[in-house]
This record gives sequence, structure tokens and C-alpha cells, in this order.
Amino acid sequence: VIATMRDLRKRDALEAAAGAALGRTLRIERLDVCSDASVAECMATIPGGHVDVLGDNAGVGRVGPLESIPVQEMQQLFDTNVFGAARVIQAVLPGMKRRRRGHIVVISSVMGLQGIVFNDVYAASKFAVEGLCESLAVQLLQFNV
Repeated sequence: VIATMRDLRKRDALEAAAGAALGRTLRIERLDVCSDASVAECMATIPGGHVDVLGDNAGVGRVGPLESIPVQEMQQLFDTNVFGAARVIQAVLPGMKRRRRGHIVVISSVMGLQGIVFNDVYAASKFAVEGLCESLAVQLLQFNV
């Protein structure tokens, strides 16, 4: 198992929770889903790049009315929540399709199904994640992914 996080300086709690598994059956690697280079570097640490199960729970939130959120902040949120998921899926998908097996689990939010007041941008990003995953699920059936 490889657990990833953007900032390895914050890994103390994860290491403590891992206990004896750390270094034996669990590794912690750096992965910033907003960076193509970081995704490639992380994939390079995986023997053969062979990923059987991808659990993608990277995400950020933002509360506030639409008119109060600068477009640049919206883009950053979408970069993590939507494009980050897409980057990581793109990295593992060719191998899964080639092996004709694998699982991709993307953690979204109820706000990907129904928007809530003052969560406009966050909900929009989660609706995008839902659409991406629903479409992929149908396409990947033929590959047993």
C-alpha cells in the first residue's frame, strides 16, 4: 500500500496510525495531484508502475457565494478536485486496461449530486467529478476496471 500526500512534513499522524505496517506493507510517498511532474515522480516509485487499486480522495473545499470567490481560486479548486483526479486516473489507467483488471475509487461528495447554498464552486467541481467517473465507469466495463 502506498499512501500519498502533498506535504510530507504533515505525515506524523499518518505514520503513528500506520504503526508496524509502516515500512513493511505501507509506504508514504509525496504526490501533488495538481502537478503532472509530481504524479509521474510518484508513479516512478511504484515497481513496474503496477497499480491494482487507486483510491483518490484528494480534494479541497471552498465556502462562499460565487461573487466573492476570485476566478483564480476557482481554478485552483478545480485543479485539485477535478483535474487532479483526472491526472492520477490517467497515470494508472493504461496499465489497468492492459492487464484487464483494476479498481478506481474516487471519493466525491453529496454536493456532486445536489448543490448547497454558498458551496457553489465546490459543488460544481464535485458535479464534474461525478460526470467524469460515471462516464469512465461505462467505458471501462469492457476492460474489467
